[in-house]
Amino acid sequence: MKNKIIAFDFLRALAIIMIIPAHLSNFLFSTYGKLMLYAFDPYFANMGLGLFIFMSGYLLYYNNHSINSLENVFDFYKKRLLRIYPLYWAALFVFVMVFFIFAPRLDSGFVFPDSENVFSLYNVLVHVLGLQILLAPAYATPMLTLYFVGLIVIFYAIYPFIIMYSKNTKQILISSFFVYAGFFLISKTFGIIDHRFFMFFLIFVFGVLACREKLFEKVERIPGKMPFVQILLSVLPVIFVLVIVLGLRSSMFLDPKISVTIETGSGIIGSSTVRSIMDSIAGFLGVNSLLIQFIMETALLNFFMIIFCAFEYSLAMSFVNDKFSGSLNSFFTNIAASSYCVYLFHRPFFALWNSGTNFISSPILRDIIMLFVAIPLLFFISYHIQKIELNLKGNFSPRRFHRKKLPHSGFIVHSGK
Repeated sequence: MKNKIIAFDFLRALAIIMIIPAHLSNFLFSTYGKLMLYAFDPYFANMGLGLFIFMSGYLLYYNNHSINSLENVFDFYKKRLLRIYPLYWAALFVFVMVFFIFAPRLDSGFVFPDSENVFSLYNVLVHVLGLQILLAPAYATPMLTLYFVGLIVIFYAIYPFIIMYSKNTKQILISSFFVYAGFFLISKTFGIIDHRFFMFFLIFVFGVLACREKLFEKVERIPGKMPFVQILLSVLPVIFVLVIVLGLRSSMFLDPKISVTIETGSGIIGSSTVRSIMDSIAGFLGVNSLLIQFIMETALLNFFMIIFCAFEYSLAMSFVNDKFSGSLNSFFTNIAASSYCVYLFHRPFFALWNSGTNFISSPILRDIIMLFVAIPLLFFISYHIQKIELNLKGNFSPRRFHRKKLPHSGFIVHSGK
């Protein structure tokens, strides 16, 4: 059990470490710094977020695999909402203050996109309820970063009914398929449900099934070949390269605003060629070409995220164990404990930091200070905020908010059945 706790701390730490660099490029000043981190955006962030969601599904099933009545469902909702919303509401308030109210006075080098629409009273109220993913794009505009809460709220809303009416793995798969298909039809009919639901729902279900079936729990050596861990360590860099290269090529080819050509031995393949082929296929099938594009991009991303999550989970279970030094274990634990708070607050924190360091004239020096002072400080503050929040909840309801051996969510450090 101890090994598994350390392994999940390692995975949470890895996920947040992948997400932060992808967003950090917006807050750097030197050209070299931006170029260095540009490769992380957005594909590494998607992989990191996919890992969070995979763990959320896994740990949610681990702690809540028996839901048999509507009373269990309501109890499940109450506990999940109490764990998600307090810090989320605080983050939403900070977003409004930093990126809208005080934005004209702050020279942070970052302009929040479409801020007038995003921070309208109606849109903020939608975010207060956590309905931004459900109502987008027709009736809401999800905020950067905070869209995740709206995403996980939908997953949590669906989860207990899938489990309550599914007695085996086959039924979970069938139920999940009908949920996915139903949401897809609703999306196309009413113009709601943000595309990120379809990007990450399969990853969430994959996490549930990985826990139920104990997938990747036992790692065996391949006779006469390298240990499985060494194979994973060798393959992971290749996966990263494939994710970036294939992701960039697909987005460039499918984005009508970007013109890309590749010379081959038999001719030239360009964006217009690829889109013409897609339009022809769509016409043959009698569907919109945007639907074909959506399916291609979603399938590609889900394919790589599932591979990535499976490999990383296997790596953690086989490589990360209690033989690590105490300091290394503490490092993983502290990073993991602060991950939810870091995720929620890192954008406004970076904006405020840049605003307060405008007196530094050297772009390179500002970036160095950001990397080696601001980021560690962010994790330090977030860790203590997370502890304070947990203690406050424990004081109000000590029996409900006790710490378990395994946390229920990829972000949140505490749990309860």
